[in-house]
Amino acid sequence: MLRKSILAIAASLMMALPLSANAQEPDGKLDGEGKEIVVLMPSRSNAYLAQWIRGAEKAAEEANYKLTIIENNFDQTEQDAQAQQRINSPNQPVAYVWWPADNQAGLATLRRLSRTDVPVFQVNQAVRPEAENMVVAYAGVDDVFNGQVGGKNALAAREAFLAQGGELSSEGGNLVILKFIPGYSAGDDRERGFLEATKDAPFNVVASEYAGFDNASGYKAMSQLIPSIRSGGIDFVYGGSDGPVTGAVQALEEVGLVPGKDVLLFSATCIADISALESAKEFATGVQSAGLEGWFSINVVARYFEYGETVEEGTFIAPDDADARPEFNSAPSKINIIPNPQVVVGTDPATAKDKLAEFKLWGETFQDHCVY
Repeated sequence: MLRKSILAIAASLMMALPLSANAQEPDGKLDGEGKEIVVLMPSRSNAYLAQWIRGAEKAAEEANYKLTIIENNFDQTEQDAQAQQRINSPNQPVAYVWWPADNQAGLATLRRLSRTDVPVFQVNQAVRPEAENMVVAYAGVDDVFNGQVGGKNALAAREAFLAQGGELSSEGGNLVILKFIPGYSAGDDRERGFLEATKDAPFNVVASEYAGFDNASGYKAMSQLIPSIRSGGIDFVYGGSDGPVTGAVQALEEVGLVPGKDVLLFSATCIADISALESAKEFATGVQSAGLEGWFSINVVARYFEYGETVEEGTFIAPDDADARPEFNSAPSKINIIPNPQVVVGTDPATAKDKLAEFKLWGETFQDHCVY
């Protein structure tokens, strides 16, 4: 399994960092004594980000930190100005949490944050190689890994498509990829992971289109693509998340194609609307839980301070235990990743809901993690 191979990296030595005035003797109890953590991130107008904030607030409350959220409208220029204003404030937080609107364009502001002597933790968007020395640690998703889960879903979908008598439009099958927005590195990483996972049995990518994060954007992108590619055949649609996939379902149905039969759709991660999965119009997804990611990200910050302002070198992927949240009672790693287990519902509407009901992660159901 991918998880096992990546977890092997995490068996590494502790790297002790110099203690500062914020350091404390570890006793296993997270207590920030009401100190402030400032989060700079895109807007909660996106359902995933709103749920991430709820999880982050829960972790901050559990660990006794004050959480200040500063949001931008997915606009790096706006976020740059917000960060500069906060840097100029006479009252600095105990930590900055950085979720860039544009990972590349935001590097200059990340550099300014790193020079404040306040620890900076990046979340959700993977740290770029040139920024590794600017952050204490990363916490959140591994979008390449999530894309690989999407690739596993694609391979399973093709097998199911052929098993039910489907005929591929080309060798490997014609595939549409619906990405996020330009400049949002998660989408590029998910596409890369997908292509890596399917390279030994590749699909014929007939379109790779920037769509967005939600149903409406997926519907618009797919509706615009269908006229130019339908004559050559559309066998599969892969979306960065369930949002654009659910929109693509509607676009396909409007032209008489049957999702789950004529075209199989799948994504890398669940988000908000699971109606396409419940009806088996979407074949498979992965469980990237927004609330879990928000909780885990702030827990990483709290553990950094609890365990003497130290991080362990390497990568740690949190286990996908079904029945209960794992105990996190040590210093965080340099890279801390949430789980993203694969969920395949198949093509039978009669059993799709039952398969979703069987799923559990950290003691919570598929709906708990994916509906918000």
